[in-house]
Amino acid sequence: MTQNALVTQLPPDKLDADRYLYSKAHAHWTLFVLSVLMLFDYVDRQALSSLLPLVKQEWRLNDAQLGALVAAVNVAIALLALPTAIWADRWSRTKSAGIMAAVWSMATAACGVATNFAQLLAARFLIGTGEAGYTAAGNSLIAAAFPKRLRGTMIGVFQSVALFGSVLGVALGGIIGVALGWRYAFGLVAVPGLLFAVLMFFVRDYENPPLATEQMNSNRFSQWSGYLKEMFRKPVLWLVYLGSAIQFFVIATIGNWMPSFFNRVYGLPADQAGVRSALLALCSAFGVMVGGWFADRVIAGNPCRRLWLPGVFSVLTATLFVAAFLQPPGVVQQGLLVLGDFVIVALISPVITVIQELVPPAMRTTSTGAMVTCNNLFGMALGPLVLGALSDRFDLPTAMLLVSFAPILAAAAFFGAVPLYAREFGAKAAILSP
Repeated sequence: MTQNALVTQLPPDKLDADRYLYSKAHAHWTLFVLSVLMLFDYVDRQALSSLLPLVKQEWRLNDAQLGALVAAVNVAIALLALPTAIWADRWSRTKSAGIMAAVWSMATAACGVATNFAQLLAARFLIGTGEAGYTAAGNSLIAAAFPKRLRGTMIGVFQSVALFGSVLGVALGGIIGVALGWRYAFGLVAVPGLLFAVLMFFVRDYENPPLATEQMNSNRFSQWSGYLKEMFRKPVLWLVYLGSAIQFFVIATIGNWMPSFFNRVYGLPADQAGVRSALLALCSAFGVMVGGWFADRVIAGNPCRRLWLPGVFSVLTATLFVAAFLQPPGVVQQGLLVLGDFVIVALISPVITVIQELVPPAMRTTSTGAMVTCNNLFGMALGPLVLGALSDRFDLPTAMLLVSFAPILAAAAFFGAVPLYAREFGAKAAILSP
């Protein structure tokens, strides 16, 4: 261990399959603090979803403008996720995460004092600026803290908290917005993140092993830039990034526009539409956890099965959502939406685990940051904008139906990555037995 009590040398990856970096207690403390902040991250981000009808009514905005408010966060994340991930890998993952939490919380409060569309758009962009590198840093800290055999499950727990935060944010946004006004909603949800950001400075980071001594497929790299170039030459990573971005295109679209869907199609007021949407998002939270748990058990003896799962989940996602939006409003449609929301996020943990295992510890935040960049730029930023434009051109239900076909493309990317992933592990024969 170094002289800094909050930093330790990461044990070689080949030795940590059945050991904790510090101890079981410290690993769970790390997971707890990261998860609490992840919860409030998504509360702050998603509160807007149930407030869109109120903002639209007050400022007379069209759906394209509403989509821009949603997308602004993701554009900022897309632009800054990779630089902040590299910064966190080179400086401090824990301190970076604490600073980012403070920034996104203050930006959320700033949304509450916006007096026009441009100011609210700028504040939303600042939220994304704060959130940019948090997920990547959190995933790498968890991957280091827990034994390899538990990584998929624990990353699934961490990612599921984001969905619980979305549930809470959508519900609180609608309830507070109707009771006190949409500005108060932003101000109130911003407070907890500021308070809990301090805890990140009491979480232990790990010291990067020298890149010159790390190995991937027997190639050694003495310089960071050379290693970074080699990482991005891997076709399997790009296919996984592509599949993930397409799936997040749909996740962001469905999640952010569902309150408006219930408001317009079912005639529910903003608070009830928010609560109904929050209940659907709750299914997603359980879907992430089940996906991580299931992946850790399905891959036993054959790690290449990890990428079969995202492909299957993507096909199921398209099937369920297309069927849902072809139904008239009612119980059947809502039942299909529940199943779709459960399945759509089940691939998150297997995908992140694949990315974590394709690179050595010193590059995990960077590789995840690249995934976050792709997810936000081509998925979560583009999705709400595309749906807003389609909704203005047709109507909201038709727009959501058209978007629901996209996961078929994600499935093609994941299935295409399977033989490449098998080659990374020297297990080509394994792809024959999904």
